Amino acid sequence: MDAKEFRAWRERVGLTQQQFAERLRVTRTTVQNWESGTTPIPRAVDMSCEIWEHRLKQENPNLGPVTLIYSDGPMFVNPYGPRRRPAMMHQEPYPTNTAAIARVQQLWGADNFHNAFIIEESGKPLWNVVELGRVVDGSDTGAPTLPTLLRTIASIVRTNSAHFVRSGPRSPTPSESRKRQQAIEGEADRLARLANAGLGAIISNQQQIERVFTDLLALGTRAPDSLVSNVAQALVVFEQNQSPMIATRNMPNARHCVVGYRGFEISWPEIRIDSSRWTVNLSSDDPHLLARLGAAQVFNDPKSLESAIQRAKLHVDSILANQHHDISST
Repeated sequence: MDAKEFRAWRERVGLTQQQFAERLRVTRTTVQNWESGTTPIPRAVDMSCEIWEHRLKQENPNLGPVTLIYSDGPMFVNPYGPRRRPAMMHQEPYPTNTAAIARVQQLWGADNFHNAFIIEESGKPLWNVVELGRVVDGSDTGAPTLPTLLRTIASIVRTNSAHFVRSGPRSPTPSESRKRQQAIEGEADRLARLANAGLGAIISNQQQIERVFTDLLALGTRAPDSLVSNVAQALVVFEQNQSPMIATRNMPNARHCVVGYRGFEISWPEIRIDSSRWTVNLSSDDPHLLARLGAAQVFNDPKSLESAIQRAKLHVDSILANQHHDISST
């Protein structure tokens, strides 16, 4: 592996120079020298890259797009048992590893969820069913689940708590700087407590997560954008595949706003998670309308909540217009 190939490999698996240096217990300067060709890449490092690649991809929350594949029944058929219908395979595309894992956690244990695995765009397997089982039961602590992402964000915020944007006409005193740093560390502790409370608590307390991110901005710092985006994607997955009203009943602390439109429901969290966009869910309690919809849908818009709602309404209009056309044609 030459310097150019080494850098391409590092970027493909989603590691920064510092992160790779920490894994090898070398300095970042050493990694920079390898990538610039100043010093040759040791054979041991070359071999480590080959060994680590698959696992590093699994730990990369941004890896994508990926496809979740599963069957709606057991694949094994007992030749001596009663006959049953053949199991059907399902494919669900997701933009990132994080989103696909969130969907697996949501479906795990359901009667119609079996033999799950996730593949990369190239068709190579990323996760098999045994590995996904370890993700769901929590024994794989490196997988990009919501608790892991929040712990990572908390750690980064705490490590960089002394670095914040100073506002006002004068520089803060050492006492004021220390007070600001303690406040930032306090926000990191809030995220860590939510992460340690488990997946259910995280889903039920989305507004607290949003509040932490907002408070960090007010304190002159921010959580890493890519990780915040992954947290938002995972939370959307947990919401979009169920009726919004059911989600509200099952999660008493998750407050939703709901508007009805032509037999459908458009809902959104009272406090949005991703500050860069508005997200609304579209569903229906009417099984016939839900069948026309296909499944609960999610609409994002960077402009405003009203614009996101309008996109959902236009989708409803399109569905009903097509339904009317089908009836007229017959």
